[in-house]
Amino acid sequence: MRQSEKRVFPRVAVTLTAHCRIGNRFVRDAVVDLSEGGLYLKTREPAREGTPVRVAIALPALDGVRFCTLVGSVARVDRDAKGSAKGLGVSFSGQDITLSDRETLTGFVRARAAA
Repeated sequence: MRQSEKRVFPRVAVTLTAHCRIGNRFVRDAVVDLSEGGLYLKTREPAREGTPVRVAIALPALDGVRFCTLVGSVARVDRDAKGSAKGLGVSFSGQDITLSDRETLTGFVRARAAA
C-alpha cells in the first residue's frame, strides 16, 4: 500500500455493474473493487472530489442476490493521459447507509476476502 493511501478497510476485487447517481447525473458503470469503506468505479463520468455519489448494486450471495444502496462522495478522480476521467474512488459515509445495506456490504466483502 502506498504511504499516501488512507484506506482503513481491505479491498476485494469484483466485476460488478452499478447504477449510480454522481451529483445530478445517472450512469451505469463497472465497480472493480469494493471494501466496507468505499469502492472504485470505472467511469468516464467527470466529477470533482467531494461530489455526492449514490450506488445501487446487486451483490451475489450463497442464497441469491442481495441488493443494497451505498452512499458516499468522490474521494479521488483518476485521469488518463489526456486529462479525461477514467475512474472514481468513492468513500462511503456511514451515517447515510442503512443498517441492512451496511450488513449486506460487510457480509459480502468479508466472505469474498476469506475465499
